[in-house]
Amino acid sequence: MMHNPDPIVYIDGKERRTLDLRPDGVACIPVLGLSNFQSARTGTEEHVHPGCVEISLCVRGNLMFESFGTCYPFLPGTVFVSQPTEPHRMRHNPKGLMLYRILFKVPDEGEAVLGLPQDESRWLVRQMTHFPLRLFPATERVKSAFERLFDVYDTAGRRSAARRLKMRSAALELLLSLVEAPHAPASPKGRRNSKVEALVERIRARPEDDYPLEAMAREAALSTVALNEAFKRATGLPPHAFLLDCRLKRGCELLRAGESVGAVAKRLGFSSPRHFATALKRATGRSPRDLRA
Repeated sequence: MMHNPDPIVYIDGKERRTLDLRPDGVACIPVLGLSNFQSARTGTEEHVHPGCVEISLCVRGNLMFESFGTCYPFLPGTVFVSQPTEPHRMRHNPKGLMLYRILFKVPDEGEAVLGLPQDESRWLVRQMTHFPLRLFPATERVKSAFERLFDVYDTAGRRSAARRLKMRSAALELLLSLVEAPHAPASPKGRRNSKVEALVERIRARPEDDYPLEAMAREAALSTVALNEAFKRATGLPPHAFLLDCRLKRGCELLRAGESVGAVAKRLGFSSPRHFATALKRATGRSPRDLRA
């Protein structure tokens, strides 16, 4: 099955930055991107990036990648990798999304990456094209390397030897941090919490129930602050936002099944049909009427 290539549109705006690093001596990164959406947007069509590996780091937002019919929860603090022939798409772009990404151009035979010696370049290219996982936790080094590369791009003097050297150095640090991240030991702070996971599954199954924060904290044997952090690691959202997300998803299902807006709002604990409709529009960009149609 053929998949459309994703066209590159360079832009440097408030909510989206798509930058070309090739003029700065970084030929292997034709795209350095940052999405920081203040409103919900539609997802993308399934696509590929011919000749390029796409690597994305989720900083904020409860996202979902789809590839070959499989959905991957893409939560804050994780990295998603797509090789040149692997089709993929973002299912949705929620309000508050923050996402870093690069396209790494696989070099032609004999072409070195970042001016490295041939054996070092071949090693780096092999690592970039043979990640052991498509989805894995980011390290602090990965997050810092993305920030550093943007910082150099924004502050180093234009068209100077110093800028090109700093850009290549920052790009190399980012690539090395990415290839090493899947092999890094798990952080104790990020270990799974079975009690929190049970709460998450219960909310998904029965979003219409009440879930007082203090009661959930007692059940998980955590403080409310620790519960918030544990929910963010497990779902990408704090408890209240996750509950709202689950209620809205269930509301969409009920609307498509033919239930009225008033019945759905009452069933899911919204104060009024208008409250439900406003929350749905803010989160998805669609009205109840759109979904019922």
